Amino acid sequence: MTAVPVVLRVLSTILALALLVAGLVGAVEIVLALLDRPHWLIPHEDWSPWLTQQTWVTGAVRAGLAALAVLGLVLLVLALRRGRPGTLVLPPRPGQTPPGVRVRASRRGTEAWLTAAARRTSGVSAARVRLTRRRADVKVRTATRGQDDLPRDVATVIGDRLAQLGLDQVRPRVALTRKETR
Repeated sequence: MTAVPVVLRVLSTILALALLVAGLVGAVEIVLALLDRPHWLIPHEDWSPWLTQQTWVTGAVRAGLAALAVLGLVLLVLALRRGRPGTLVLPPRPGQTPPGVRVRASRRGTEAWLTAAARRTSGVSAARVRLTRRRADVKVRTATRGQDDLPRDVATVIGDRLAQLGLDQVRPRVALTRKETR
């Protein structure tokens, strides 16, 4: 799971819990006010005079509504944002894939397979691959110096593996980090 869905799930849970608590407290306060009882948590008696003076054209009301609208739009855009696919649709192989069969590969499994291939490249001490729909972001680390061809070698290895899966449209992008030796 990527960071964005985790953040969205946490924000959604917090927002849902806040709305639930606010609704319950509001219902209790309304019932207490209807029964002419003193407030429980919210001193609505203190707020009533101010609230009765507010209208739709009051600046504070407009500012509050605008802030809520902006917050709602931000949450909506975040929720509708297209994330990384959980599975990769592999193209059919002529003569091997029966007609009507769609083959999918787990994105995580494919990333692990590509990471293992990158780690086996000579000079690579650590590697990590993340797949998107069009790109394979490869981060490699090396402890050796003078490996100027290492990013190209890793890109070739990853490109060959992607071609084996029929994912020729996915382009590897390699970032190299050199581990400092003392």
